[in-house]
Amino acid sequence: MDFKITKTKMIEAETLLKIQKEAFQADLKKYKDYDTSPAAEPLEFFKYKINHSFHYTIFIGGKIAGGICIVKIKETHYRLFRIFLSANIQNRGLGSKILTQLERKFPHVKEWSLDTPKDNVRNRHFYEKLGYKKIGEQKVNERLVLIEYVKKIT
Repeated sequence: MDFKITKTKMIEAETLLKIQKEAFQADLKKYKDYDTSPAAEPLEFFKYKINHSFHYTIFIGGKIAGGICIVKIKETHYRLFRIFLSANIQNRGLGSKILTQLERKFPHVKEWSLDTPKDNVRNRHFYEKLGYKKIGEQKVNERLVLIEYVKKIT
């Protein structure tokens, strides 16, 4: 399945936010993290991220299929703040191809970081398969603990 990643345009914000909310809705119900969940994010904050981060739109077959938000921590350290795909596109092997292409877009970055829920075994396996190593945990609430990951590129 072919995909294209382009810098997000503000006109895409509402469509992307709808996909993000759908992608994270089950997590919101499970963890009840209304302050931090991507499924509870307001449009204003989503637009702020578009303007103040590296925000990309993923297209598949010419249609918006998901998004990526990357935050620069320092010149050689970037954080994968969020990646999401439409539910009907998930589990098709695209995630690893997308992240590999992202790493190529930023050849100067030597350290990538991210977090994911501790009990989300599928996500953890996905990131670990791509070379991310667990470096810590953060308790968000009684239901949600996030695992902090880092990937060093030599």
